[in-house]
Amino acid sequence: MTAFTDQLSRLLDDLTREAFPAISIAIGKGDRLIWQYAAGYADIRNRVENSPDTAFGIGSITKVFIAVIILQLTEQRQIQLDDRLSDWLEETSLSGIANAKAATIRQLLSHYAGIASWEDQPAWIQAARGKHLIANRFWQPEASLDYIRDQPPLFLPDENFHYSNSHFTLLGMLIERVTGHRLQDELDQRIFRPLALNATRLDGFSPTQPQKVAARYHRCNADFIRNAGIAASFQPEHNAILNVSSASLSVEWAAGGIVSTAGELMAFILALKNGALLNRQSQRDMQRWRAAGEAQMGLSLFRTDSAYGPAIGHGGNVLGYSACAWWFEQTDCAVAIVTNVGSMHAGADAHCASRLFRDSDVVKLAHAISGR
Repeated sequence: MTAFTDQLSRLLDDLTREAFPAISIAIGKGDRLIWQYAAGYADIRNRVENSPDTAFGIGSITKVFIAVIILQLTEQRQIQLDDRLSDWLEETSLSGIANAKAATIRQLLSHYAGIASWEDQPAWIQAARGKHLIANRFWQPEASLDYIRDQPPLFLPDENFHYSNSHFTLLGMLIERVTGHRLQDELDQRIFRPLALNATRLDGFSPTQPQKVAARYHRCNADFIRNAGIAASFQPEHNAILNVSSASLSVEWAAGGIVSTAGELMAFILALKNGALLNRQSQRDMQRWRAAGEAQMGLSLFRTDSAYGPAIGHGGNVLGYSACAWWFEQTDCAVAIVTNVGSMHAGADAHCASRLFRDSDVVKLAHAISGR
C-alpha cells in the first residue's frame, strides 16, 4: 500500500505545481476512510499550505445532500415524490417559471422537469460569475430564479433529461416550506451533526464557517472571458487563473453552496452508500436509473461506466472550486476529490476535479490503495 500512496502523493504534488493551486483527496473502502492527502496551496499569494482540514466548495454535490433530505421527508410521510411542486409552494414563488406548477418532486430530483437552468442564462453568468459581479454580494435564494421567469419550457415534464440548477433552488424552497425551518438548519440537524461533519457548511447561510477555507481560483481563457467576463474584484494569478475569492457562494444555495473537506465529503458518501442516511426503499428510489446523456440519472445521483465497473456519484463545479465524489459498485472503493479551481464557462477542455478523475491515474491508484 505504501508504494501506491507514495505514487498518488507524487502525482498530486506534481499536479499542484502544474495545473491546480490545491487538491485534496480521500479514499474509502467499505464503511471507512482508508487514506487521504492534501497537496498544494490553499492560498497561493499568502503561501498557506493545503491540509486535510481545509474546506473547499463542493459545487453540485450539494444536490445529493438536498436529495437525502427530500427522501427523509418522504420516509416521515411529510411529502410524496409524486407531489406537484405547486401543492406546496405559493403561486407567487412559481410565477413565470414554465413547468414549475406541473412538475413533481421526483421530476425535479431527476432533472426531468424541463425547467430552464439559471446557470445557463448569459445575464446570470455575468452577474454571478463574471464582469457584473458585485464583490461579496449576498444573494437571496430566490434571486437566481428571476433570470428564468417568463421563458418557455425546455420540454414537457418527464419528457426528457436536462440538468437544471433551478430544480434545486425550488427544492430548497420546498424543504423550508414543508419543515418550517431554514435549509441550513435542516442540513445541520439531519446530516452534518449526525455524521460529525464539523467543517461542512452551507456557505453564506450558516452562522459559523470552517476555520480553514481555501481561497478560490478560476480558469481564465478566451471562453471564460467571452462567456462571463472579468469582474473588477478578480485578481490575476499565474497559470492563467483568477483569484475570485471576492465572489459569494450564496448564489448557489441548494444547487451548489456547500463547503466541505475531502474527508468529510467521503464520510457523507460512505454513509449514503451504506444506508446510514436512508432506508432501503429510499435507496431504491434514489438509484432507479433513467437516461442522462452518456450517463444515467437517479434522484440526484449519476451512474456511469468506468474501467472498474459502474460508478455512482456526482461532480461539482462553481466559480472558484471543483469537486467530485464517486463510489464503485463492484469494487466497493470510493473516491472524493476537492480543488480550489473552477472551470465553469471556460470550455469543456478546462481542467477541473471531474476531468482529473476521468483522465488521470488517480482512480487506478485509488483502487490499488484500497486493495483492488
